[in-house]
Amino acid sequence: MNRIDRRKREVRDRILESAFDLFLTQGIDATKIDDICERADVANRTFFNHFATRQDMIHALAEKRLLNLHEVLANRTHEAVPDQLIGFFGEIAAVLEGASDTYRSMIGAMLVTIGSGTQRGFGLHDAFVELIKDGVARGEVNARHDPQILADLTVGALVVGIVNWTVDRSYCLETGLHDSAAALVDLLAGAPPPS
Repeated sequence: MNRIDRRKREVRDRILESAFDLFLTQGIDATKIDDICERADVANRTFFNHFATRQDMIHALAEKRLLNLHEVLANRTHEAVPDQLIGFFGEIAAVLEGASDTYRSMIGAMLVTIGSGTQRGFGLHDAFVELIKDGVARGEVNARHDPQILADLTVGALVVGIVNWTVDRSYCLETGLHDSAAALVDLLAGAPPPS
């Protein structure tokens, strides 16, 4: 990466960090582009050089957060697949459970925009495909189902649990994600089909 590209990346990251901080303190709806620009110390025009719309910026922020999830999963590759899934889902729950209401609302709004980060061919989904393929190779995952389908179900379980937590204040994310991970482990281990 040359100096110009590094500078662009630094400015873009500064905008995203400023937006994240403001979303946490003011909420997404109350945070205006001008607020983000002032916090990031950039001109309004600079914001739009990096993001066509406010929604594009929120999408980029959501993708960045998904990349962090991908790294959390990558740090568990030394574990057996059941332990990776239960541990990963548990880690996500532990981080989010103590979050403020503003953070909860922000995560809900970001989930609306992350479709391309969880669908096939992108970060977190691909990480689950690899986890499943590795599990098949090690004999920890039943090879009866397509790894893409199993990754779809895994990402879906994670996202649905988090969505439930963002919209239902009584939903226990720790229990919900643990139970989802346990069900996924059972599915992945897969008893042979009845004859």
